[in-house]
Amino acid sequence: MGKRALNLRSKILAIFLTLSMATIAGMVVIALLFIKPLLESKLEKRAHSIAHAISSQCTNPILSRNFLQLDLYLREYTDLEKDVAYIYVTTPSGEVIAHSFGRTFPVALKELSQPTGKKSNGSTRLHTTEGEVIQISEPILDGHLGRLHVGMSLAPIHKDINEIIMSFVSFAALFFFSSLLLILFIDRWIVRPIFQIRSASLKVKAGDIDSRVTVRSRDEIGSLAEDFNSMLDAIKESRASLVQEKQLLTESENRLRKIIQQSPLSMALISPDGAVEYINDYAVQTFGYQPQDIPRIEDWWLKACPDPAYREQVIGQWTGLVEKAAEASGYIERREYQVTCKDGTLKTILIFGLLIDSEVFVVFEDITSLKRVEEELRASKEHLDATMNALPDLLFRIDREGRFYDARYSSTDELYVAPEVFLGKRLVEVLPPEAATTIMAALAEAVAKGSHRGATYSLPLPEGERWYELSLAAMGNPDLPQTQFIVLARDITERRLAEQARLKLEQQLLHAQKLESLGVLAGGIAHDFNNLLTAIVGNTDLALMRLNPESPVRDNLQRIEQAASRAADLSKQMLAYSGKGKFVIQTIDLNRLIREMTHMLEVSISKKAVLNFNLADPLPPIEADATQLHQIIMNLIINASEAIDRESGVISITTGSMQCARNYLNGIWLHEQLAEGLYVWLEITDTGCGMDAETAGKIFDPFFTTKFTGRGLGMAAVLGIVRGHKGAITVKSEPGRGASFKVFLPAGGKPKETLDRADQDAAEWRGSGTVLFVDDEQTVLEIGSEMLKELGFEVATAADGGEALDIFKQDADRFSFIILDLTMPRLDGEQTYRQLRQLKPEVKVIMSSGYNEQEINQRLGGTGLAGFIQKPYNLSMLRDVIRNMK
Repeated sequence: MGKRALNLRSKILAIFLTLSMATIAGMVVIALLFIKPLLESKLEKRAHSIAHAISSQCTNPILSRNFLQLDLYLREYTDLEKDVAYIYVTTPSGEVIAHSFGRTFPVALKELSQPTGKKSNGSTRLHTTEGEVIQISEPILDGHLGRLHVGMSLAPIHKDINEIIMSFVSFAALFFFSSLLLILFIDRWIVRPIFQIRSASLKVKAGDIDSRVTVRSRDEIGSLAEDFNSMLDAIKESRASLVQEKQLLTESENRLRKIIQQSPLSMALISPDGAVEYINDYAVQTFGYQPQDIPRIEDWWLKACPDPAYREQVIGQWTGLVEKAAEASGYIERREYQVTCKDGTLKTILIFGLLIDSEVFVVFEDITSLKRVEEELRASKEHLDATMNALPDLLFRIDREGRFYDARYSSTDELYVAPEVFLGKRLVEVLPPEAATTIMAALAEAVAKGSHRGATYSLPLPEGERWYELSLAAMGNPDLPQTQFIVLARDITERRLAEQARLKLEQQLLHAQKLESLGVLAGGIAHDFNNLLTAIVGNTDLALMRLNPESPVRDNLQRIEQAASRAADLSKQMLAYSGKGKFVIQTIDLNRLIREMTHMLEVSISKKAVLNFNLADPLPPIEADATQLHQIIMNLIINASEAIDRESGVISITTGSMQCARNYLNGIWLHEQLAEGLYVWLEITDTGCGMDAETAGKIFDPFFTTKFTGRGLGMAAVLGIVRGHKGAITVKSEPGRGASFKVFLPAGGKPKETLDRADQDAAEWRGSGTVLFVDDEQTVLEIGSEMLKELGFEVATAADGGEALDIFKQDADRFSFIILDLTMPRLDGEQTYRQLRQLKPEVKVIMSSGYNEQEINQRLGGTGLAGFIQKPYNLSMLRDVIRNMK
């Protein structure tokens, strides 16, 4: 079979396309073969001209070896002439001595830029890092001073060529579209009518004699269309009778085909007199009755419905349906009946039919299996409904795009929005963005793997935020692409809250352990420090007493005393952090204390900071040490001022009181199982730089500081003072949003006596008798013994509790009183004191320690100490304690 020839329309189009492409190709060839060489030749001439002009300017700089000036000249010239890519000068040996690159000369220029062509006139075409260039080499002073190399960029020529080619292409496009318009004109008035005649002839060939050609003009083509239509009219008239006869035959064949060949259903044809004219094979297979078993419709009813009452009901209903069909459309409505087969099997049959002339065409559809499946589905649905109703989860049916189709829930209160709002919509249109993103990610995994379990998200419901855990499973055949998914959302809010509470308790426990460990460390260091300071302070005090007032050494001793005092203050801060500082407890009105400090606070802060006071009057009284509260407020205010730094800002001091329940106290981070009750609170906020979470977690650690200078004990001491007062402190801060420190102190209680008293009128008091002085530090023993002797006492010393008991047992009545250190190895002061009381109940003991008196009283349970002296101490303090001992 030969190749199929092109049709008329294709030939015309091919001719015009060929002409257009040839035009474009010719113009491009002209541009590349004639115009481009002409432009490049002009560029080479310009390059020679530039090289000649510049080479004459290079002579003096080269001879004077002023290469920097030459570099600047070449660079300026290159910047002015946009088509000059670069200029460089080489010595006769080829060394580059000046260039216009403005940076390190690309040494590998000759190696990296391989020439693509070289002409006889000294020009070379190169591909360089500056693009494609034509390089001209011009000798300087006949080559004695070297050569000048000028690189002319071909980019402008390429741009011009491209613009010329685009102009040619535009012209060709205009020509093409003009030709296309001409083609459309020819196609409409010449080619299309011919094609219509051709198409109509093919339809007639296929048997469609009703096809006609539209007459568009009265020319030769129009006349041809009219003649073609007339010919078709004649053919139609001649075939009309033949078509009618064939149609009658086709209708008869179709009726027979419907009875025999259509869907696999049981069928029968009943004559007007009730005779069964025909039953198909499928009916015989379904019911088991052969045509001879049921020659008439009455025989069918008798066998199919053996129960007389049921048979009478069925026949009456069927007869009524047939009569109704005869009066209406001829269609016998569907009815469901129980039919008994020849083998005794009972089947559920759907019977309907059609009246064809006077005959009844009956169809029997066996729906026994369908009814059984329907019953199983109903039972399964009831079981599923009961199971779903028993589940506490929310159930949704969605597609792979997240669109809701169904939902099961116990109450609409469990839903984020009402069902009528979200059904039919995608979850990204209904749920908050974060929750929607989580569910869509889980859905993507379910699409890929068939299921997903474990993703969690939260929703803001009216009663508060609720958390849910997802389980997704695909519906249908797992081997086929899934289109819908079942989503179970289980409310895990209570479980999550319990987990958060557990984690918070663990964090609080770890923090409390950390604080306790650091407190023990700080207290231990302070205790040992106080022992050393006791020796320093005591020796200094004695030396000042025994020294001539005019001695030049007195100034040095006073400086030692001042330094020891500052060291003692540092020790007190460490004890304050450990919660074992020395407090003078009294009933205090916090608002009054703050008002009294106003002037001191204002002069202590930056001039750019403004103090705001929001004091709630009246406040319940608190039991506290006023000096220690001063330290808390000053530390917090100074920290706030430093956080504001050089910017303007506000520092607010707010007070109030509140009844704190256990659940609220558990939410306070820095606490140690505070007792429920009424608390007075002090809050200091600033608008400064704020802190990140890592810094906020370390600010109470000893020696931690964010300042260039400072000991880092200020906030640690604040925490120790707060803990010592059985209070708590909370911190809230974010970078750039300031900080808030809130101190809670228990309200109410009775005032306590001041723990250390001084009697300034007894400076010359002296004692008598023998003192047993017990301390494990040799330096403390030495200075303490010397101070006691200075006060008029005889001294016996012991290095630990065991030695003290041995000495005391030898002659208990010898000693007027005992000074006993609390912390000692083997047998500490507490154990020694109790055994001394057993030996002599009325024994007088002054306890000595770096800890405060409250701590001592708590440990000894108020067993009747004669006095207490806190290390470090000097002679006057020791005199006051002995003079006022009980």
